[in-house]
Amino acid sequence: MYEAVIVYVIKNAWRGKMDLSEHLVALEKALLTFEVRHNEEKLEQLIAPEFREIGASGAYFGLTEILQRLPEEQNWTARVQDFECYSLGKGICQLVFKAFIKHHDSDSGTFSLRSSIWRQFGDDWKVVFHQGTLVPPFNLAD
Repeated sequence: MYEAVIVYVIKNAWRGKMDLSEHLVALEKALLTFEVRHNEEKLEQLIAPEFREIGASGAYFGLTEILQRLPEEQNWTARVQDFECYSLGKGICQLVFKAFIKHHDSDSGTFSLRSSIWRQFGDDWKVVFHQGTLVPPFNLAD
């Protein structure tokens, strides 16, 4: 079921079916699913070749490292909330949001403020930059 929803979002959502901010939020959420993270083809549909990330640890990654790392990740869940979408120019937007990542082998988790920059490539949108910054705990939305 999830895979069908993800394929719909990746392939069809921006073609007039929802507004741009909703579409980018849906793409961002898709990147937090194992169905996408464990599928190189889907990752390449959503992540630009020039992608860069500054992780919450301060580590700096490019696309090659991401394509190696994401398929190995498992045993965590993400709760995301408080999305804000900003236009930075024609065909480029920034999403800012809060995330709580809980590892299944722990009662605690990490809270972060995240920022992603998405760029339009023809009819498609791909993330070109992402940064996560650890923050003090915040109230989780229901």
